[in-house]
Amino acid sequence: QDNGPPADMQDFGNFCGAVAERYQGRIAAYQVWNEPNLSREWGDRSPNPPEYVELLKVCYEAIEKADPAAIVISAGLAPTGTVSDLAMPDTVFLQQMYDAGAADYFDVLGVNAPGYKAPPELAPEDAESDEYGGGRWFAFRHVEDMREIMVANGDGNKQVAILEMGWTLDQVNPEYSWFAVDEATQADYLVRAYQYAAENWQPWIGLMTTIYIADHDWTPEEHEQWWWSIVLPDGTPREAYHALSEMPK
Repeated sequence: QDNGPPADMQDFGNFCGAVAERYQGRIAAYQVWNEPNLSREWGDRSPNPPEYVELLKVCYEAIEKADPAAIVISAGLAPTGTVSDLAMPDTVFLQQMYDAGAADYFDVLGVNAPGYKAPPELAPEDAESDEYGGGRWFAFRHVEDMREIMVANGDGNKQVAILEMGWTLDQVNPEYSWFAVDEATQADYLVRAYQYAAENWQPWIGLMTTIYIADHDWTPEEHEQWWWSIVLPDGTPREAYHALSEMPK
């Protein structure tokens, strides 16, 4: 599969090294893969933490050799409680990464933190109610669960990078529309998410990336990303764009 790991992991390591050498001093950080705890992001194969760590290792070592100043961020893991051949809970995947020796092969832990329908301040245990989805991973603050695993594995000196965060406006796709919010709420929740992190997660929180700035060809019918975006494909800002640009920094 095009989005699966290579048959020879060193091929990926060679690629990482070539990129880091070419852009030495120009690219500050590299994220190694995205959501390998989902089969659809791992070549339609069952999620496999030790295999991902093998890929992470060869990429990390190649980047460190080519550009020692560059930061390596582990893959953002998809928040989920599903246990099947199609998905593995992010908490389980992360612990198995540590069991496979991942701590030596990343500088910053990557996580993904969609807010679903919960406000950003909602505690993970409160998201276990049916009102918010029925699982801790349905809270933006599920990031704290991932942080606890880092600390428990002696890795608390590293920062966490949120590689995807946001609230969707989706009115089309059933798998997303059940937790859609309106534009004003999207704007409010995003600002409050940054404020919550600034007040409660320092010094361990690092990069926090809101999704998305829309591609020019996205449409509401064909791209679920259109509904998460804070700017429309023609460049028109949504309310969230203005709220984020105007919030105290």
